[in-house]
Amino acid sequence: MKTSISMIFLVLLLGGCSKQSAAEREALDKAKPGYQVARNFCSQCHTLPFADQHPPAAWPYVVSRMESYMEAAHRRMPNSSEREAIIGYFQSK
Repeated sequence: MKTSISMIFLVLLLGGCSKQSAAEREALDKAKPGYQVARNFCSQCHTLPFADQHPPAAWPYVVSRMESYMEAAHRRMPNSSEREAIIGYFQSK
């Protein structure tokens, strides 16, 4: 019985830590160059992904793929400097 109570407490404690980590992670991301540009374009269709969702080398391809979706949906497309800022932001981790 004591073990199950300890396990429940541990799960609740770890659950609270993950929320704090996500908030801290978001605060750190907001301070990075390119954050606002990436947020403006990505959030036209979905929430801003975390940079570690893909390896740094994959981000140019991911951004290009997302641009094709944006074009098909007639969304505002980034210009070349905005595109570089977005890729730089995601590769900065």
